[in-house]
Amino acid sequence: MNSISIFSAIVYIFLMHSFVFGPVPSRRLGFSLGVDVLPRKYCNFDCIYCQIGKTTNRNARRTKFFELDEVVREIVDAARCAELIDYVTFSGSGEPTLNQNLGDIIKAVKRFIEVPVAVITNSSLLSNVEVRNDLMNADVVLPSLDAGTDEAFNRINRPQAGISLIEIVNGLRTFRDHYKGLIWLEIMIIKGVNDSVTELQRLKGIVGVLNVDKIHLNTVTRPPSEEHANPIGQQELDQIMTFFGNTCEVISSFEKDGVHGEQEGWAEMIYEMLKRRSLTIKDIIRVTGAPASQIEKELRNMEEQGSVKTYRLGNEMYFAADNQS
Repeated sequence: MNSISIFSAIVYIFLMHSFVFGPVPSRRLGFSLGVDVLPRKYCNFDCIYCQIGKTTNRNARRTKFFELDEVVREIVDAARCAELIDYVTFSGSGEPTLNQNLGDIIKAVKRFIEVPVAVITNSSLLSNVEVRNDLMNADVVLPSLDAGTDEAFNRINRPQAGISLIEIVNGLRTFRDHYKGLIWLEIMIIKGVNDSVTELQRLKGIVGVLNVDKIHLNTVTRPPSEEHANPIGQQELDQIMTFFGNTCEVISSFEKDGVHGEQEGWAEMIYEMLKRRSLTIKDIIRVTGAPASQIEKELRNMEEQGSVKTYRLGNEMYFAADNQS
């Protein structure tokens, strides 16, 4: 099967269903085939830096949302079609561990494909033994921990009532004790919120007992939910990286080459991706191979129709689906 027919197959699968998106360019995971197993913005956090907007369906109750076989079939079909895919990644528009079928989905997917499975989580439910068991078959788990104090935790993550920082830390420690795969912990640094010496010292003390494989240091690089969630500079990130030690690295820009040569049906797929994450024109070129002029024209049409909005962050222009339309 040539590259055009492969891409067309992905587009067909993508438009027929709603669980799989991408592959998208991920700074941590390369080309990532995203899997969204939740209703939109079903989450127990409302993080100020979230790139897909405010949480509209705030809930901490785990539920079996979709038919397991349907989800697995779509993931497997899309993964087999994709040429450029480094990970199958459970993330999307909410907290994936809120899906009660997550463990069964991961186990089923791994029976059919050899692509490694990653799960991005806000760590909120790792104190739950059922959630920890669901993640045991993932190849890499990417939890987040953005604060070392209750004040910063509540200010940044805005958790649902009943979720505490100490509970999350204890859950991470217990998970590490039992999980044999890779744990890459992400820390999102927000200017003026968790970048003080006191906050960083508290964070370092916590991280020091978690025994994670990597610490991924990040800051706001895409349009956030709240305008006051501001990034810190590269020099500050580098200093914090040194402070945290050898296992810490700053998340760099996406450097991989993408698809070469324009692929048909790209506009529809990109719109579905924009519902889950904001993208620059460079991102879209990497995924589709379409020329910049054609991408700009299509995005202008989407913007005029009210389906896409533009945001500027630093020197970059980002495009995201207008989820209110």
